[in-house]
Amino acid sequence: MEKQNFVSLWIGYIKNSSSLNDYVNLKCNEDEGDILLSQFLIDFDIDIDDLDEDFVEKVAHENSCNNLTTLIGGCSYDSVILPRFENMVGTTIPEQINAAVLLYNFEYDGREKEINAKNYSFKFIGAISYV
Repeated sequence: MEKQNFVSLWIGYIKNSSSLNDYVNLKCNEDEGDILLSQFLIDFDIDIDDLDEDFVEKVAHENSCNNLTTLIGGCSYDSVILPRFENMVGTTIPEQINAAVLLYNFEYDGREKEINAKNYSFKFIGAISYV
């Protein structure tokens, strides 16, 4: 749900940044002009009306990362959010993690914790204040 000054984090595995963009970005039906939900929104049951697409940040690395600093270092507010997320999950993360999705001004309620599909897997980590 939309909530100012909060960020929600998912980590997982996906083939590459192009695949991550396809998974997360909204699509437009050019024939009818309708906005189509991304598979990410569908997987985690997120209402498009609760999300501002301008506040979505995503990152995919070529190789697996073994810590959050490598995974999301350089993302917006990293100096604030890294220690807070590390307090939630520790400094190391499971193997085979190479991607992250951050939704800013959004506090996910965690109704869907983890998705394992054929070509990707993502797990909701938590939501924290970034101020």
